[in-house]
Amino acid sequence: MTKQEDLDLQEVTAENHGTTDPVEEASSIDKELANEVEEIREEAKIHEKEKVVPNSTNQTDNERSTIEQAVNENQAYLSGKQNDHEDIVDLIAAAEEELADLRLRKYLIEADFNELLVAYHRYVLEDTPISAIAKTSLIEYFAYEILKPLNDIGLELSKKAYDVWETRYFSINYSLTPQKELLFSFVLPTIDQRYQVESINLMRVSPEQMTIEIDDDRVLALIRHWSVERVFSASQITIFNHKLNQLFAYARKLGFTVDQTLLDNTKPLRLDISSKFPATQEVLDDIFIVTMKNPQYDMEKLDDTTYKVLLDKGQSLQISLKDTTQTDLAISSGDYHRSVIDFFINYEFLVPLMVRKN
Repeated sequence: MTKQEDLDLQEVTAENHGTTDPVEEASSIDKELANEVEEIREEAKIHEKEKVVPNSTNQTDNERSTIEQAVNENQAYLSGKQNDHEDIVDLIAAAEEELADLRLRKYLIEADFNELLVAYHRYVLEDTPISAIAKTSLIEYFAYEILKPLNDIGLELSKKAYDVWETRYFSINYSLTPQKELLFSFVLPTIDQRYQVESINLMRVSPEQMTIEIDDDRVLALIRHWSVERVFSASQITIFNHKLNQLFAYARKLGFTVDQTLLDNTKPLRLDISSKFPATQEVLDDIFIVTMKNPQYDMEKLDDTTYKVLLDKGQSLQISLKDTTQTDLAISSGDYHRSVIDFFINYEFLVPLMVRKN
């Protein structure tokens, strides 16, 4: 029998007997209800104690270990992805740089002289970064623009060296100087191949100043190689002189200023020059003998230290004995357009006044 049934029975019994005091009956019921509530509470506590309570500390540690393991695995993966990302970025940068270089080289190969001049200023004079290949190409294209008049004598790049151009009569080497100028050196084949002559560093081109300078000492060396050492023929240096003047004329059209040079044959020759050799009595005697043999020539003594050699076609050369170490010469080609080389080729007996064996 349950407690509720017992209570109901007691109520029925009381009603049947009719002898219980209502106050006492209410008090008794309250006590029983209180006892019942207390029992329920105790049972609840017992049930709560019987519940399995998990170990929160162990669970947290296990979960953390699992999470950390997962994070570590992801970090390794992400690290690999990051490396791949950096590699791809580097490849893109390299590809973009290579593409930009190819576009620049395409521009240079299509450029005319004025565009090449601007590029020379930017990438050579101002040192704007540029690939070695592009810079080499720029200098090559610029050199070609200077040498273009030599196309009629077979100008072509050498198959032996990247910085050499060849023609039927001579070859040309070009190089960049520390001053960022272009130096052109010329090599003429010798008459006797047993003898070789070093390249002649003759022409210096300044794109910055737009000037071309000729080393006249090297011009005199040409005369010496021909007349004294006999390694070049007169026709060789005549052709060479003529082609160089074509280069000068073309360079002037491009905007260059060409310095006065002994190679210039574009006008009558009026030249005062000091020879590094004294006019010895032997040299003067040899000149006098030639003038005596040729009716078109004459030699006059103006004073104790001055002589004048009269030549054909109104040309002349005056000799002033300055001292024992050098001689002053005044050369005139009359109305004829001649260079110093042309003059001495026509009057080789006067060469000892200017050049001799070293």
